[in-house]
This record gives sequence, C-alpha cells and structure tokens, in this order.
Amino acid sequence: MDIKQMIYFKTIVEAGTISKAAQVLHMAQPPLSMQLKQLEDELGVQLLKRGHRKIELTKAGRLFYKRSLQIISLSEITLHEMKETQNETLRIGITSSNSALIKKTQDFFNQYPTLSFRIYEGTTYEMIDLLLSHNIDLGIVRTPFDQSQVNAYSLEPEPMVAVGTKEYLTPDMTSIENYKDIPLIIHQRYLPLISDYCLNLRFNPLVKMISDDCRTSLIWASSGLGVAIVPTSALLLIQNTSLIQVPLQDEGLLTSVTFITRKDEAILLKVKQFIQSFCQKML
Repeated sequence: MDIKQMIYFKTIVEAGTISKAAQVLHMAQPPLSMQLKQLEDELGVQLLKRGHRKIELTKAGRLFYKRSLQIISLSEITLHEMKETQNETLRIGITSSNSALIKKTQDFFNQYPTLSFRIYEGTTYEMIDLLLSHNIDLGIVRTPFDQSQVNAYSLEPEPMVAVGTKEYLTPDMTSIENYKDIPLIIHQRYLPLISDYCLNLRFNPLVKMISDDCRTSLIWASSGLGVAIVPTSALLLIQNTSLIQVPLQDEGLLTSVTFITRKDEAILLKVKQFIQSFCQKML
C-alpha cells in the first residue's frame, strides 16, 4: 500500500465510478481496476461494492477513505513544509531612523535569492520587546538604550545632523549651541539625549515639535516649521534636495546604529551573515 494507491482510491470514490476516475487520472480503466483489486487484496477487505452506475463504499471502505484523506493531506503539508525550508524568512525589526539602511543591503539580498524578509518597524523599545518575545530574529536600533537584556553590535558612532531651510540654517552652525533660539523638530527617541546635552551647556532647547519618526521630522523641516535634528544615516530619507544639512560636531550627540540579538542564544547563520554584511569585524 502506498500514497499513490490512496490517491487512486480517493479519486474513484469522488468520481463515483472507476471509468470516470480513470478519465480524471488520465489513465486506462483496466490498470486502475487492477490497482484497486491489489489494494483490497493487501488489506484483506472489500472496499467498494461495484454497481452498474455507481460504486458504493463498504464499512471498511468508508474508514479507509477517511484515513486516505488524512494521509494525503499530511503528505501534501509535509511536502510544502520541506519546500519552505528552502525559502527561509529573516525577520528584521528596524527603527525609522535606520530604515534607510535597508537600501544598503541590496547585495546581501541578491546573494540569497531564496531568502525572504519580513520587516517590522517601530521604536527601539518595541524592537527589544519583539526580539525578546521571539517575533523577530534581529533588531536594528540606535544608541543610547538599555543593553542589559540583549547582545549589542554597534557600528561606528556618527554625528547628529541639523536639517532645515535657509531661513534657519547656515553651513557654519556646527554646534548645538548655535540653535538656542531656533525651533527644533526632534524624534522623541533623541529628545532626552539632546535636552540633557543642552542643559549641560546651560540652555533649554526650543523644541517646536516632537515626532515619532525621523521621516516625519524631515517632512516638517521641509515645510519650514523648524530644524530637524536627526542621525546621519537618516539623511538617505530626504526627498527635498533643497534642504540644508549641517553635521553637528558635538561629541556628546554621537549615536550608533546597533544590531541586537537575544542573549544566551546561538545567533542564526543568516543573522550573522546579515550583520557581517555591514561590518566584517563585528562577530
């Protein structure tokens, strides 16, 4: 007894006659009848009562039909699962200020054509929660954040950049002190960092708007609402080429792109390869 015989039997039952089943299976009727007889001989029971117009299932036939459906379904599921193992999915969580980095991974994507990607976006804290709950394989966040629960692999620190229109910005405004009286647009993630740094310089920043997304900060800066303070990597998100971009030289405002994985777990090979596509020396 094999899966092919079960498929033959299922087709006969659903077609109603052996002749119709043979047509569905694109085979001659005699070989199909022979397969049915061999199956009954092997099982030692009669599965069908042959009639002139339509077959009728015996008690044993009804049970075997039910089991055949289960086994055929399980076989199809197993085949699908085996194929899916050849098409892995890498689940990546990423913050808005890092989303432009995806553009830099084209070579990695091309290197693994059967690898699929599921991208989740949110805040740093949401990415940590998703990682710890095993909903993502890798988080791409940005310092500073609490690293006690994760493994962290950071790229080289990069400066924050002031972005705005010529109404507010000139190329020589390279220190946050130059922005004492200028309306600022700041992602909530970096508000504590910037506010604390400004307080150490003995002034309160004029925060005009707090955003949840660096893209939003840049859009409002483009509209003339104020100056957006964003990480250097976020500049790839700029669509308005007329905006002025001034890197800030304040060392206290450096931030790093950081890859996070779960502690006390072996890093998946594809996760390790993905991280190494940014920096070979990180792992």
